[in-house]
Amino acid sequence: MTAALIIALCAAALGGWASVAQQRVASSVPVEAGGFGHLLGRVARSPLWLAAFLATGVGFLLHAWALGEGNLLAVEPVASTALLFALAIGSWWAHERLPVGVWGPAFLLVAGLATFLVAGDPTGGDQDAPLLRWVVALIIILAIVVVLSSYAFRGRGTRRALSLGFVSGILFGVVASLTKAVTLDFGSGIADDLTNWKLWLLLASGIAAFLLQQSAFQSGSIPLVLPAASVMPPITAAAVAILVLDSSLDLSGLRALWIALAVVAMIGGLIAIARVEAGRMQ
Repeated sequence: MTAALIIALCAAALGGWASVAQQRVASSVPVEAGGFGHLLGRVARSPLWLAAFLATGVGFLLHAWALGEGNLLAVEPVASTALLFALAIGSWWAHERLPVGVWGPAFLLVAGLATFLVAGDPTGGDQDAPLLRWVVALIIILAIVVVLSSYAFRGRGTRRALSLGFVSGILFGVVASLTKAVTLDFGSGIADDLTNWKLWLLLASGIAAFLLQQSAFQSGSIPLVLPAASVMPPITAAAVAILVLDSSLDLSGLRALWIALAVVAMIGGLIAIARVEAGRMQ
């Protein structure tokens, strides 16, 4: 178990560093300079951004390794500290102290996120669902993504960065949900695997989430973007599991209270951090 916690801590630290490095490069590209293509073309020429991109992949593999060595209850709370690592590394890199108004809510948010990951993990349910159920759920998610993205791109600064952080987090949650479904479908043969609509939707969602996150990094600071992008994947994945796969939340005993407190902590932390960062960006 100790090895799993150390591996999870390394994954969190690496993920935190990668987020800071990507944000530093992306934020150097003026928003007015162009769209996604221009942004990606500029950042992809940066050795620092490429190193951060590689570090993100290594961090993902370390996280998976930690889950293989330990259990969810121990690994996920440690992995959720990536936000704290990002705040600390970003503060050190920029040679400035983050205000207490950011650190306090950040710890609250991470505690809420860790609690939700453990207590709010849906149980039971089917391994897959009929196509119609997937379509209905994905249409709802797409509508939310389109509305939030439209709102984001009509604004600048805090509004743009925070909204894009939420959108990228939602799409990363879709990626997490589809990954399990695609894994279950694989093995039927190359032709069937390559024509699996879930595989292509997974790739499209992943690319869109990645590009939107880079655009969020371009528009705002790590304390503004990363909290929103961190809380939405588990919430989205849990919603898909419940609405599509007939999973359910175990609300027995004190679990319902813990889940409610986790949601309140995450929302409260997000609002508090956003208010501080909005004031700093003015």
